Amino acid sequence: MLEEIMINNIKVENYKCFRANNIELKNASILLGINSGGKSSLIQSVLLFDLALDTLKEESVQSIDLVTNKYGIELHSYDELINRDSYDNFFSISLNSNVVATYKPSSDLNVLDVSFNSSSIDIKLDIIYLGSNRYISTKQKSGTLRNIVLGDQNEYLGYILEKGRHANNIQMYTERNHWNKKDTSLLEIQINEWLDFVFPGNKVTSANTGKDNKYLLLFDDELGLHHSNIGFGISFVLPIIVAGLIAKKGSVLIIENPELHLHPKAQSNIALFLSVVASAGVQIIIETHSEHIVNGFRKGVLEKENPFMYSDLQLIYLNNNAENIVENIVLNEKVEINNWPEGFMDQEEKDLYEIRKMRLRLIGEANN
Repeated sequence: MLEEIMINNIKVENYKCFRANNIELKNASILLGINSGGKSSLIQSVLLFDLALDTLKEESVQSIDLVTNKYGIELHSYDELINRDSYDNFFSISLNSNVVATYKPSSDLNVLDVSFNSSSIDIKLDIIYLGSNRYISTKQKSGTLRNIVLGDQNEYLGYILEKGRHANNIQMYTERNHWNKKDTSLLEIQINEWLDFVFPGNKVTSANTGKDNKYLLLFDDELGLHHSNIGFGISFVLPIIVAGLIAKKGSVLIIENPELHLHPKAQSNIALFLSVVASAGVQIIIETHSEHIVNGFRKGVLEKENPFMYSDLQLIYLNNNAENIVENIVLNEKVEINNWPEGFMDQEEKDLYEIRKMRLRLIGEANN
């Protein structure tokens, strides 16, 4: 029997910008930092480890396809993954300090050979991965209640909404219910409560077309718009809400750039929703450039209806140009930030300072 685990720490060696780094993760871990600082690389290391676990199911050679895989990530070749300062012919990724996957080049440019430090690996990860391309497919189709998934292109959202209209079809976790509807455990109602929380006045439902098990998604407060006629924001946030509500306890929800196409208030509110999900047994790992996402999680700690604690939140600042690539940002129980790395949530202050200097210069020039 495989044990489903959450990730307490991940160690990466000889992988991309990471020479040998051990990164602690918590219930909610937010990856921050400059562009190309290592955020996506760290997320990909988690996905690579899970792909390695999948090879244990095979009796043949254990290998990973870097171009075609279940997560749709294209990592191309070993040469693009090995740390450029490394003289070794491998890189490794380990989870929770005891299970180590080692990756080596194979004869095929786009394939990695993989091995583990033990022949009896008895763990598994339940990962829901939402990349930055969260478009909702116009071809919504029927799924199965035995394995509720969103699909590679979120093509099962209509099916999930339709089944979520009835009790007991899909397991619900009442601790993730919106506080306005604490006693209502119908999935469609909870989806719409949280959608309204992020985008006030908006609703979503689905309709079975009766043709080849196809579904339509209908939006807006009058439920009259097909999803191809609504803004990108709702299309990008709906998969996050549905994933957060249906994710099993003990699973890992990974989201790249949850702020995409969202107004700052919506960014803050979707982060607060995710803090509720994190407090209810789902591990959240996020890559973001948005201080509104960070502040939404901080609000989640202070929200009286939410059991999310400051000790559940980890802010990780990555900068591959710095001596220490990984820096943990320390929060106290009032979610005050105790250390501010250079480049962390300081651009607004810098811009305002420059604007004040420019104004003073213009005033000085006008007076001369």
